[in-house]
Amino acid sequence: MSALFVAYVASAKLGIELPGAHGVVTPVWAPTGIALVALVLYGPGLWPAVALGALVANSTSGASGPEAVLISIGNTLEAVVGSMLLRRIGFRPALDRVRDVFALVLFAAIASTAIAATNGVTTLWAFGDIHGSDYGSEWLLWWIGDGMGDLIVAPLLFVLWTRPWRRLDTGDRLEGLVLFALLVVVSSAVFLGGHWRYPHVLFPLLIWSVLRFQQLGAVASSFVVAAFAVAGAVHGTTPLGNGGTTEILQILVALTGGVAFSVLILGAVLAERAGAESELARAHASLTEAQQLAHIGSWEWDIPSNRITWSDELYRLYGLDPQSVEIDYETYVNHVHPEDRTLVQESVREAAAERRPFAFQHRVLLPDGRLRWVQGRGRVILDDDGTPVRMMGTSQDITERKRIDELRDSILSAVSHELRTPLTSIIGFAVTLKEQEARVEERIRKEMIDHLAEQAHKLGRLLSDLLDIDRLRHGFVQPSLRPTDVGELVQQIVRDHSSETRVIKVEAESAMAEVDAPKVERIVDNLLANAVTHTSAESEISVRVENQEDGVLIAVDDRGPGVAEEDREAIFEIFNRGSGDLNASGTGIGLSLVAQFTALHGGHVWVEENPGGGASFRVFLPARQPG
Repeated sequence: MSALFVAYVASAKLGIELPGAHGVVTPVWAPTGIALVALVLYGPGLWPAVALGALVANSTSGASGPEAVLISIGNTLEAVVGSMLLRRIGFRPALDRVRDVFALVLFAAIASTAIAATNGVTTLWAFGDIHGSDYGSEWLLWWIGDGMGDLIVAPLLFVLWTRPWRRLDTGDRLEGLVLFALLVVVSSAVFLGGHWRYPHVLFPLLIWSVLRFQQLGAVASSFVVAAFAVAGAVHGTTPLGNGGTTEILQILVALTGGVAFSVLILGAVLAERAGAESELARAHASLTEAQQLAHIGSWEWDIPSNRITWSDELYRLYGLDPQSVEIDYETYVNHVHPEDRTLVQESVREAAAERRPFAFQHRVLLPDGRLRWVQGRGRVILDDDGTPVRMMGTSQDITERKRIDELRDSILSAVSHELRTPLTSIIGFAVTLKEQEARVEERIRKEMIDHLAEQAHKLGRLLSDLLDIDRLRHGFVQPSLRPTDVGELVQQIVRDHSSETRVIKVEAESAMAEVDAPKVERIVDNLLANAVTHTSAESEISVRVENQEDGVLIAVDDRGPGVAEEDREAIFEIFNRGSGDLNASGTGIGLSLVAQFTALHGGHVWVEENPGGGASFRVFLPARQPG
């Protein structure tokens, strides 16, 4: 409040002491703008500082005590009403919207200033300081002076309060200083150097300042021009017509006010455009990020010109660098898998002919030879005559969805195939025992019960494997690592697998490692089950456990048909039973679990050709886990 009081009184005395002033009526009244800015930015609670400043300024400038009191009331109401109107409409001090510029002009520079002008001139007329015939001219002089405070001073203070120079780099600041110096030099030449007939030379500098610095340039340049214009009128170096100083001041103030309003509008338009471009850029960035996350690309096809526009993500879906090549319909079709091109072309042709939306799935042949499944959707845009002129739509990567569908089908196929035999056997033996138990010999009954237990165990293993696959897929399985003698653990597992009809050879040395013993048991168990499945009862199966540098090697060797070299990596994928043969033995789950449980330990699994024939499955487990 103290700062506002001092600023109000100092600027008021400066305006009143100008040669063109009529007592307390002056064509340049900066306190109006200062008071408006203070009350808008810091609230109407500062009105006492405005009232006291106006009272002191008027009472020390020739007005009597009662006149000073009444005039100060009008000055205070002017600031309070103007600030309340601006605050009510959500005025932004940055003046970066056209609506804010119009609000400042209409509610402050025009409407609120009429309160002070009417109150002040009426007070002077009532006390006999002005004649009734001069009422109109004095009112206009007062109103113009207050309006210039709101139009020249207030915008400068508002914009500087937002500190726009923080967004300028060093180069912009140097350019701003050069532009400011040019404005000072040219304004001085026009208004003080006798070249007042050529004010138009200022316009390029004004436009330059707004184009480069928006509202900061607008308010600074208009203030500089207005200041030199007032100085020229005061010093008599701008003799517009035959009028006195007051008339010249009024003309120059009106002209500079018009210039200030124009550059403020231009600056607001540029600021709104920059804001719209920034918002558009943010929206584009958000859309791009959303497309990347969802693996969805957008496209638009201008049919007459055969030009297709792809989003960056769509380029990535097709294995291309964003915007690396121009796309037309033929280029697009060439990237479709040869077996799916007819489907794509027919779908597009029918959609154009029937003027309807379309959707289809097809494969994409990537530059590196890989395949990707894509879901395409689109719609047809028609002109006024109903002719298709554009198509637009999206393409989404559905490779993972396809993989899940294939996995589901494989699960159903495997489960139905693997469940059928043991269930049939269990049901058959169970019904036989139930209906003919008394006539079944003890030896046969024991064999049937053993067979029931074996088939039940097989079903339990299958269900356990399926549950483990699901838990691993959802990340619910975490290893519980403890120092374990892997050699001793493997010997125990082999003993459980050995039987009268199947002897498994084991060579296991003591090998300590930090492992999850139940999961290592599942690894060895599945490898042995795989060996048993693919070998005859007489075929040899051997298990070895060896200490190696930084880890333990587990090897399961058999004399079965072996694994083709081209299948040695794919065999560890879920439901892959080698060479794409769906009728091969096993479910294709066990080896996948071996690979995933091994990965949980930070190890790796592979298969080699067993010397002498067959397969040698090998698992390496680190002795210690990192950290």
